[in-house]
Amino acid sequence: MERGGDRIELTGIILKGRYCIMERIGRGGEGDLYLARDLELGIYRAVKELPAEKKREAGLFRLLEHPSLPKMIDYTEQNDHCYLVMEYIRGKSLGQYLNEGRIFSGEEILSIAGTVLQILKYLHSRKPAVYYGDLKPDNLMLTESGRLYLVDFGSAVLGYERQSFYCLGTEGYAAPEQYQGRIVPASDFYALGKTVDELCQKRRLQYFFQFPGLGFFIRKCCFSQPEKRWRSAEEAENALQKIKPLSWKVWKGAAVGLCCFLCTAVIMGTLTTETMQRLEMQELETAISPVTAWYYSMDFRSGGNGIRKIITGQIEKSGQRFLRIYDALEQQQQVLTLLAQNSELEGNMAKAEGYYRQMLREKAGNKEYSLYGLFLIRQGRETESVELYKLMKNRKDLKSDSDYAKDVEHWKEYLKQLSVLKGEETKYDLK
Repeated sequence: MERGGDRIELTGIILKGRYCIMERIGRGGEGDLYLARDLELGIYRAVKELPAEKKREAGLFRLLEHPSLPKMIDYTEQNDHCYLVMEYIRGKSLGQYLNEGRIFSGEEILSIAGTVLQILKYLHSRKPAVYYGDLKPDNLMLTESGRLYLVDFGSAVLGYERQSFYCLGTEGYAAPEQYQGRIVPASDFYALGKTVDELCQKRRLQYFFQFPGLGFFIRKCCFSQPEKRWRSAEEAENALQKIKPLSWKVWKGAAVGLCCFLCTAVIMGTLTTETMQRLEMQELETAISPVTAWYYSMDFRSGGNGIRKIITGQIEKSGQRFLRIYDALEQQQQVLTLLAQNSELEGNMAKAEGYYRQMLREKAGNKEYSLYGLFLIRQGRETESVELYKLMKNRKDLKSDSDYAKDVEHWKEYLKQLSVLKGEETKYDLK
C-alpha cells in the first residue's frame, strides 16, 4: 500500500475476502473510485471509497433501484473508510465525451434529458424523497451500448434533510438556493437545464431553431426563483415530449431556395438589374421562411402565453437583424411588415404602430397604406383610418402593388360599412 496524504492506495487489496482491487479509475474530493474483480463470480465491480462519516451515501443507495442507477452490491468498512461495492458501468461520462470534442445531436440531447427526467421522477417520488443535488455531464455515464446512468450520490439528500445542513453541488450547475444551504425538487431541474445547455455546445442556436421549444425548456429550468421552474418531473417530461423537430418540408424549402441562390450567383455578372433584384428578394425569402415557420409550430399554436411570448421575442430579434442586413427598399418594407404583424401577435400595439408608421416614411405603396389602415380599424380608430385612406388617394407618386389591390378595396368597403352603421355618410366621403 502507498500513502498519499490521508489516502491509502488500495491496489492489490482484497476487501471482505472477495473483491480484489485492480486499479484506481477515478479520483474525487471525498474518495477514490476503483475497479475491482469479484473473485467469487469472476466479474468486475466498481468500488467507491468514502470517509466513514460520509457513509450516508450507502444508506441512500440501499433505498434505490432503477434501471438507470448503478446497483449497490455490497458494503464494508475498514480503516476509518467505508467502501461501496457497485455495479461496474463500462463507458464514459458525458463530460469526458465533451472534452474529447464529441458533438451530440439534437435528438440525442432530447433523449438524454428524457432519461434524466425519468430518473428524477423516480427519485422525487420516493418515501422519503431523494434530491440528487449535483446533476452535471460528469455524473452521467453513457455505456458503449448507448445506455445512460446517473452516478455519484455524494451530494444527494433525503427530503426531510433538505434544510438541515449545507447542500453540496458544482459551481455552474448548482441552483442559487443551494448556495444558501437549501435544496428543493426544482434544484435538480436547474442543474438539468444547465446540463442540457452544455450538451448543445456551439450548436445551441441551431438546435433552438431546429427544435422549437428547446430554448424555452432550458430557460424554464434555469429560472433563479425555484417557484418559476417546473413544478414536477412529470410536468417537465410532458413539455419535453412535445418538442419536435421542424417538419422536413420547412427544411427542404429553405435548402432548395439556398441552393438555387448559390447556383445562380455564379452567373450574376450576366444578369439584368431586374433579375438580380429578384434574386436578392429570394435570398430574403429564404432567410425569413424558417423564422415565420415558428408561427405554425405546435409550441406557438398550442403553447401558453409564456411560450408564445418567447417565440415572438425571437422573431423580433431576427427581424431587427434582417433590417440591418437587407437595405433595399422592398426588403426593408417586407421586414417591417413582419415586425409590425409580429408585434400585434405579441400584444404590443404601440410597437406595431411604430413599425407601420416607419413603413410610410419611405416611398410607400398601396400595400403599406392598406396594412396600416386595416390596423387602425382593428384598433377602433376608424376616423384616422379614413384620413389615411384619403391621404393615400391624394398621393401622385403612389406605387401600386397589384397583389394588394384587393386589400385596398377591402379597406375601402370596410370604411363605407362603418360610415353607414354610424350614419356618417357625408363625413366619410370615400371615393
